[in-house]
Amino acid sequence: MRGVTATICLAAACTAAALLAPAAGAAAPAQVKVGVARLAHTPSGRSSLLIPVSYPIAMANRHTRFSVGLYDPSGRLRFGSSSSPLLHAGPLRAPERRKRFVFVHRIDLAPHNAAQMVRGSTLRITARAQLDGDRDGVYELHARDARTQAVPSAGGGNRVCSTPAKRWMRPGRTIAVTLPICTDEVRWSISGRPQAGSARLRGHRLLYSPGRKFRGTASITLAARHSGAAASITPVAAVAPVQIVVSGAGSPVVRAIGDSVTAAFGYYDDGSQMSVVRLFSCRPPAKFDDACSSNSAVRSNTVEDVEYAPDYGLSNNVSWVAQWANEHGVTDFKNFAVSGSRPEDWFGKGMFAPTTRELEAEDPDYVLLTIGANPILTETLFGIDKMECAIWSDIFGNYRECVEAAFAKVNLAEDLRGLYSELVENTDAQIIVMQYHLSVPAAAIAYTAVQIAETAKLMNAEIAAAAAAVSGNRIEVVAPPHFDVGIDISPVYPAQYKCKGVLFDSRVDGPSVQSTPSQVFLRGAHPFEFCGGPVSGPPWVISGDTGVHPSAAGYAQMASQVPAPG
Repeated sequence: MRGVTATICLAAACTAAALLAPAAGAAAPAQVKVGVARLAHTPSGRSSLLIPVSYPIAMANRHTRFSVGLYDPSGRLRFGSSSSPLLHAGPLRAPERRKRFVFVHRIDLAPHNAAQMVRGSTLRITARAQLDGDRDGVYELHARDARTQAVPSAGGGNRVCSTPAKRWMRPGRTIAVTLPICTDEVRWSISGRPQAGSARLRGHRLLYSPGRKFRGTASITLAARHSGAAASITPVAAVAPVQIVVSGAGSPVVRAIGDSVTAAFGYYDDGSQMSVVRLFSCRPPAKFDDACSSNSAVRSNTVEDVEYAPDYGLSNNVSWVAQWANEHGVTDFKNFAVSGSRPEDWFGKGMFAPTTRELEAEDPDYVLLTIGANPILTETLFGIDKMECAIWSDIFGNYRECVEAAFAKVNLAEDLRGLYSELVENTDAQIIVMQYHLSVPAAAIAYTAVQIAETAKLMNAEIAAAAAAVSGNRIEVVAPPHFDVGIDISPVYPAQYKCKGVLFDSRVDGPSVQSTPSQVFLRGAHPFEFCGGPVSGPPWVISGDTGVHPSAAGYAQMASQVPAPG
């Protein structure tokens, strides 16, 4: 599917392309900003410095370089402290729209250091944001800020509390995290418990046990109340997020390639969604540029070359590969996927074969991809002559043979095997192949929902067969959850759900998770059986491309099916 790409459905909906203007350029990343240092005390009575720093969101879940120096009135350095804490911004949204986050550094002072903080002394504080995603020594983002201030005095001003650094732990063990300290005395409690395992407070520590089966990021929220007899009834004065990665695999090297379902077409690199009026200024041209995709810095298809975002879309937490990586604490990450690309583009003499060779040279532990749908849309869904097959199949019931013939015509199986073989032979990576979700665009008027679902089913079977033919252990094929349409699409998928509020005793596949315009179309076409949804949360498919690609919520569902590293 050259164009608005990479799901099994018709995506050619819009007209009047000449009326659409290119989107504005991407915003520059936020810079580092050091705040005012404050004085606090630990439960044992030691003095501490609390220093808030604002970082670009791309620094979430990465190490920083942070230093503090104390100079006496004559300018002599009395003590210095440097650290490299693992930052975090609390639980990431999907999509993540924040441009920056604040992390409060804590520097505990030895008694003799605290005694040297006399009147006339100064603090010099430096914080850096250095993003080297692939650890090759070349920074994709490099920013710093420094601040000089008089030594702080205790008390005064709004409450500031330290941020616990992100922690790693092995499954089945228990970790102890020192509770934050604040510029005044508070009492901590657990206000947000982790999704797995147990958390409890003991003394001045948080103890967390994830259990043996859990892998991923445990998010715990601590709430601070005023210390004293009335602490249990006073309102929450502050909250502190705690992030703990539970993994048995360390920090793997992860790379991704593929088409728009891997690139998350329809989202910009800042996490915002493309609107439908930008569709024609975003859809891939003949020379693919990855415009309007979550891993791209390009916002208009007038740009000739692929230009990836500095962190390849990791911090916006949109694509299924980014959400999987963030869940498991992966930072050595690149999403090379290009919207509109086909299997043949990534190996041999394909236009992105050099990118695949670059990926192979980086020795990844995991390669993630979704690829294969693009030629099918182009070859089978566009043009009157291509529509005759579907019309004929409606009458005589050989739609399956029609689709399989289209697969053979574009060498789908051969190209998939060629790409898979390239990766298996030239890397030691575990290869994760995500199959395609089901979406029924509002624009797909030439095909029924049952035909679209059948095409998706056949496409996914072709992907699985090609993977099995290349390697039975190096390639793992993962199926996304079923994206409910809200009507009866049997025999492709069973209709067993009885929707509340529907007058007739009809059964459907489930409450629809399709895009909003698709649901409007489906309700009009099936007024007596359609079951709207989702039950909770936003639709799993975006509206800006007429209902083709997953939303961040849909990608979260896909990411949840991928096994944890290791």
